[in-house]
Amino acid sequence: MSRPERVGWDYLILFASLYAVQGVVVAYFFNFNQPYMEEAGVPHGTVGWIQSLALLPFVFKFVAGPLSDRVSLFGLGRRKPYIVLGLALQILGLVGLTRVDPGRSLGLFTTLAFLTVLGLALFDTCCDGMVIDVTPPADRSRVQGTLVASRFLSTMIFSWVFGHWLSLAGGGLRSVYLLLWACAALTLFPLALTLRVREPQRAAGTEAFQWEALAVLIRPRSIVLLAFGAVYSTIAYGVEINLSTYYGSRGFDPGGDVGDLAALRYLGRAVGGALLPLLAPWLGRYGVLTTGVVGLALSTAGQVLVGGKLSAGYWGFAFGAANGWDDAMFNVLSMEASDPRMAASTYALFMAVSNLSVMGGGFFSSSVQAWDGEYRPVFLVASLLTLASIVLIPPLKRPKGPPETPDVVAA
Repeated sequence: MSRPERVGWDYLILFASLYAVQGVVVAYFFNFNQPYMEEAGVPHGTVGWIQSLALLPFVFKFVAGPLSDRVSLFGLGRRKPYIVLGLALQILGLVGLTRVDPGRSLGLFTTLAFLTVLGLALFDTCCDGMVIDVTPPADRSRVQGTLVASRFLSTMIFSWVFGHWLSLAGGGLRSVYLLLWACAALTLFPLALTLRVREPQRAAGTEAFQWEALAVLIRPRSIVLLAFGAVYSTIAYGVEINLSTYYGSRGFDPGGDVGDLAALRYLGRAVGGALLPLLAPWLGRYGVLTTGVVGLALSTAGQVLVGGKLSAGYWGFAFGAANGWDDAMFNVLSMEASDPRMAASTYALFMAVSNLSVMGGGFFSSSVQAWDGEYRPVFLVASLLTLASIVLIPPLKRPKGPPETPDVVAA
């Protein structure tokens, strides 16, 4: 059976909805879970540890890859059943959180938060495996651009909506419980779509699980790709996580101004991800890679020009667009480098390199402290380090060869 040249709309809408619902949950956990715990009486020092424990599945979500690649859950398939299970865990965790006061039952609250994120990590990893299963090489840019844009737009919209909802509702446990119910209800949409699509069928000879497929990670080209991903994501995260404190040092309102600028950055990320498939045919691979590196470097250096809110918005949007472009680009390269015999496993391991980015925030803030609280020199150094990664482009500028042999077709 020949493989179609483009992913069907049923799969594309499913993938976009799964990425969008990730944005919904991330909007809550990254912006509102910690203040909620503090309001419920959890000590400030404890809140950080609880948040870290809750988000731990993000770091190790690649473990779900080998499970999905190897085990057909109850004989129903290697992708769809795990996605359904992950969505169900997320819904159960979110609904469970509405029944628990973290100030009184912190252990149970932590367990339910962990369960929620575990479900998200499970369906996210297995969704990526299904994306690889059904996406022809020529359609990767369109698919990844759509998915990155879906997640960032969702995070931007629901961060704004949830924040204004809590503000209008006056806060309190009831307001947060309704917000959690909304997150659970929104998860039902991708769950219904998942139940409707068919499990992708794998071609003959690809059912056997082969550990040797992991050798793709130690090939010279793969090592360069991993280094590239580590460099850009660590610098980008280091800058991103410290922009709110930078704006505070420039005299901006730590509430409304910082929230508006964050929304602009997420809008930029969505635009950057959406532009990649549109411009990639004109730029070529070398142009795409160079644009990503130079765009991130310039938008990072541009932060030193921030004066008022208008300039902060402009450079924040540019920085977000560069990140959205680079994320979509790295996703495409990781899809290309993954071994189809263990698609979810190898893709998740390539993507796991971005977990190193959490170190960037500490490096950046420590550098600011070493510079006596001056942010601008650190932005310039970060920009130069980003430009240095341009030396990694030549090994990546040509498509992986020999040409891939499609091994998975949509049923």
